[in-house]
Amino acid sequence: MNSRSSSAQMSVRDRIVEAALDEFFASGFHGANMRSIAKIAGCSAANVYNHFENKSALLVEILRVASDEQFTATRNALRKAGADPAERWRLAVAAHAHFVATHPRECLVANTELRYLDEIDRKRVVGSRDAQEQLFVEIATKGSEQGVFSVGRVSEAVTAVLTMCSGIPLWFRPDGPLSAREVADDYGDFALNLMGFRPAGAEITR
Repeated sequence: MNSRSSSAQMSVRDRIVEAALDEFFASGFHGANMRSIAKIAGCSAANVYNHFENKSALLVEILRVASDEQFTATRNALRKAGADPAERWRLAVAAHAHFVATHPRECLVANTELRYLDEIDRKRVVGSRDAQEQLFVEIATKGSEQGVFSVGRVSEAVTAVLTMCSGIPLWFRPDGPLSAREVADDYGDFALNLMGFRPAGAEITR
C-alpha cells in the first residue's frame, strides 16, 4: 500500500483500505470511524460497508496484507543467500528492517492496534507474523548449533531483534541522512552483533 498512489489508478476498495490505514495511523482504531474513512476515500459510507463489514475487517485486511508482504520479502532475500547461517541471518534481518522502514504506517498500526481485534480476527492476521518469527528462530538456532553465534537464549534474542526493528518508524525519515537500504543493512549488522557472531578463525576473548 502506498499513500502516494494516484487515486485515479486505485479501485474503490483500494482507496478505502488506504484511507483506513491513514485513519488508523492518525487516530488509532477507536478514534477512526467509517464516515471519515469514506470521506478520505472519496465515496459514501454505504460504499465502504459494501466492501467491509466493519472497522475490524478493515484492520484485518491491512495487517494481513502487510504481514504477508513482509514475510514474502524476507523469504525472497533468503533465496539469494547461501547456507552460511550468519549471512542468512544478516540478510533476513535486513529484509525485515527494510520493509519496516518503507512501510512505517502499516508496521506502527500493526504494533499498536492489533490488540483491539478479537481472537478470531487476530488469528487471521498473526499467521505470517508467527511464520516470520519462526524463520528467524530456525536461522539463529542453526547458527548457535554450529558455533557461529554465541547467544545463550535464541528465542529471547530473536524477540530483541524484532523489537529493535519495530522501532525504526519512530525515528526514520525518508528525507533523512540515511536511506531505507542503509538503515536495513546497519540493522543486519546490529543483529549479528546481538547474536554474538563469531567470524571463522576469530579468537574468543574474555
